[in-house]
Amino acid sequence: MEFLKKTARRRSLLSNIAYYALNLGMVAVLFWMSQEIHYPLAAIVLVLLSKWRTLSVRPKFWLTNIQGSLVDVVVGLGVVALMYAPQATLVLRIALAVFYAIWLVAIKPLSKRWQMTLQAGLAVFIGTAALFAVSHEWPAAVVVLCALVIGYGTARHFLSTFREEQITVLSLAWGLVFAEIGWLAHYWTFGYALLGVNALQLPQVTIIFTLLSFVAERIYTSWHKHKTIVIAEVAGPAVLASALILTILLFFNSVTL
Repeated sequence: MEFLKKTARRRSLLSNIAYYALNLGMVAVLFWMSQEIHYPLAAIVLVLLSKWRTLSVRPKFWLTNIQGSLVDVVVGLGVVALMYAPQATLVLRIALAVFYAIWLVAIKPLSKRWQMTLQAGLAVFIGTAALFAVSHEWPAAVVVLCALVIGYGTARHFLSTFREEQITVLSLAWGLVFAEIGWLAHYWTFGYALLGVNALQLPQVTIIFTLLSFVAERIYTSWHKHKTIVIAEVAGPAVLASALILTILLFFNSVTL
């Protein structure tokens, strides 16, 4: 019996080592590709292939697994898009590689409610930042569809922690909110230089998406906890988010991506 326990522990250790090695190796390859291969298709394929376990089940479970993996896919493709963005610098690519490594080995495996909420928030931020950093010449329909997928996937990821019965309807509704804002942002995109570096700009709409998602999370959490929306719990976040959004829309629209 003791021998079996030791064998199981050894296999678990080897499995963990392999998991970390494969993920960190993939990040290293993605970084190398962004430096040496100036066409992102190979990097996109690599990220998608790394999700092979999503389809390693019976076909009837594929849709469920794909929906459950959307946040991870959004982050992965977002990192690739930012690495290959025209304004990407070596420092930015290194920072993105480090972030993606941390995401894969430390953040992605987490499963508590607040941790999955954090995962969804990061996906909103990275996904929308990447989308509006590279989609200037894309057809509006493609941008709208991508925004819808980001909104749907992140909402579903968050709602899954509550075992929400109407998860598909609510996720789709939030996806439509993202799609509508994404359509507007496609024609009216502004960005703000980070750390004083003009090449490193954060899309204005990413801030808006993140703030709206934060308020929506507070509203839903309050409703789920009390079966009603407690104004005292949501007023602060709502007022703060509204003030910030109005401020950037009215006074900080001078820089265009």
